Amino acid sequence: MLCRAEAEDGFSVKCPSPDGRFALRLTDPKGPDGVSYKVDLIDKTSGEVILDLENASENYLDDTVLVWSSDSRRVAFGTRGYKEGDTAVFFWNGSVFEEVRLPGDLPLPKINFGKGAGAVKNYGGAVKPVRWSKSGELELSSDLMMLSRVNEKAYTGVVLFTVGFDPHHRATVRKIGKTKTSVDG
Repeated sequence: MLCRAEAEDGFSVKCPSPDGRFALRLTDPKGPDGVSYKVDLIDKTSGEVILDLENASENYLDDTVLVWSSDSRRVAFGTRGYKEGDTAVFFWNGSVFEEVRLPGDLPLPKINFGKGAGAVKNYGGAVKPVRWSKSGELELSSDLMMLSRVNEKAYTGVVLFTVGFDPHHRATVRKIGKTKTSVDG
């Protein structure tokens, strides 16, 4: 499902659930830094905050998303910041969304640096939700950027993987794809 924003007075709403009941609300910054948007999962009809999802940087609002299962009972929240990102998964229990911990050892891309890269510096990365499958597995994307100190090229690796959930909503990594590496510079 696309994650288009609908602008309101002082906030925007995007990423509605397939049943139209829930959505992501981004409230314009009011604090001293003037760049951190308040992020909430809301009930669209009442505007009630269902989950407080913290803050998102103005520079990464396009990367702040909800990815819904087709039945609107599972949702993955993703956001990005400077050199990092966060992903959280929630299951609807009939009255509230409960967070499910993702495994601590999520796959990282295996970047192909090629000849001449020399020493590299980690420039950051993130895991973000992509889509829910019909079987209830969540596809995620893990990216990582490394900057060569020798040839000054940026190497970015991306790997797709799936996480499955047992009947008690415990998560395990199920399938890991191959890393795709791109080089800029």
